[in-house]
Amino acid sequence: MKKLLITFPAVAVVLTGCVKQEDVDLLQKEIIQMKKQLSQIEERQKKIEEDLSRLSQRVDNVAKVTSENEIQLQKLRSFGKIEETKKQNSTTSTESKEPEKEGEEKVKIPERPDELYRYGLDAYYKGKIEQARKIFEKFVKKYRDSELYDNALFWIGQTYYIEGRYDAAAKTFDRIIKGCQTGEILDCNKLPTAMLKKGFALLKMGEKEEAKRVFRQLIKRFPDTEEAEIAQKKLEVSE
Repeated sequence: MKKLLITFPAVAVVLTGCVKQEDVDLLQKEIIQMKKQLSQIEERQKKIEEDLSRLSQRVDNVAKVTSENEIQLQKLRSFGKIEETKKQNSTTSTESKEPEKEGEEKVKIPERPDELYRYGLDAYYKGKIEQARKIFEKFVKKYRDSELYDNALFWIGQTYYIEGRYDAAAKTFDRIIKGCQTGEILDCNKLPTAMLKKGFALLKMGEKEEAKRVFRQLIKRFPDTEEAEIAQKKLEVSE
């Protein structure tokens, strides 16, 4: 927030004896004006913080919806392959299946990329943060060519951010940024959000200038996004 410099001409009056009433009145007016300006600044600060909170929530909601859409897209693309695999497995599944022991509970982790990703997302939104991270880490190791690869990396970063491990979060978000720059990551739909969240993590670590640099890059590269709007407000608060 920009600092307000206010001068007091009346204070320059040398108090050598009696003080003129007009000087006292002038000083009082300036004090009243200063309080009014400070009140306006506080109101503006409060509004910016409310806008930031609302926009951040919108970005999180968009991230969730985008993830759901990506999952559905993956399902549609792999539908034909799934049906074929089912037919091949149907002839042998009954022969190789072993009876389950009484009372035995099995937790099957999905192997298909879209199902594994959804499994991690469900764990995240149920508050099972460490479990979600392990699932997404398995995903990025196994499905580097998937269109959900950058999404999985993003959620790994989010799990670190929620735990307050801001350095690890910033490094994970940076993997998306660098991967998109080098072409290692082909589908970069999470890039603007990763840049925004990297800036947030840097602010949490006290690296204000580096965070501002990331915010400016975000605004320059993706000016018409909600992420850029939030970054701009963050810059206004940080100045």
